[in-house]
Amino acid sequence: MMISRLMCGDVYPDSYWFQFKREEISVTDLMDCEKIHLKNPLIFTLNKKISEKRLLSYNYYMSDGPHFISPRLATLLKNNEEFVKEVQLLDAIVIINGQSHYGFKVFNPLRSIPCIDTDKSESMAMLTSQPDGPKLFTKIVLRQDITEDFWMARSEEAASCIIISDKLRQLLIDNQIKGINLKD
Repeated sequence: MMISRLMCGDVYPDSYWFQFKREEISVTDLMDCEKIHLKNPLIFTLNKKISEKRLLSYNYYMSDGPHFISPRLATLLKNNEEFVKEVQLLDAIVIINGQSHYGFKVFNPLRSIPCIDTDKSESMAMLTSQPDGPKLFTKIVLRQDITEDFWMARSEEAASCIIISDKLRQLLIDNQIKGINLKD
């Protein structure tokens, strides 16, 4: 099975980086692969002179916290029963120049799978005092011998790395999703 890293597309403008309002959860909470119960939606803000229409044509957005997706992509994925068994979609409000936009979501993959080819990837110890401890990957090469059937998961070796299956990649291509790198 072919797998890919979930990454922002090359054409994503730097001016579209949102600020994440850290209140109820942190980015590390999303790396636990467990359901999160929020009292309020997550909030992302952008205060820049930009074309709102062009910005809202994207389906995947970057922030200084978690990345998030458009209402269009959220609806597409919410209607996929298999996908929502594996990935919790957390509510998000996006505030652009003071104007609130609703229906955005943050991915919270509920499973992790071993998927990094540690022989071909490059990493270093996060703590020099623990050379066999947690690794910081400087180059990630994914294994292509994954037999598990999944839509989206976190990498067991590097929790910040989200991987997608070929069936999800194809769904994104078929629906002309903008903002995600879908190249081979």
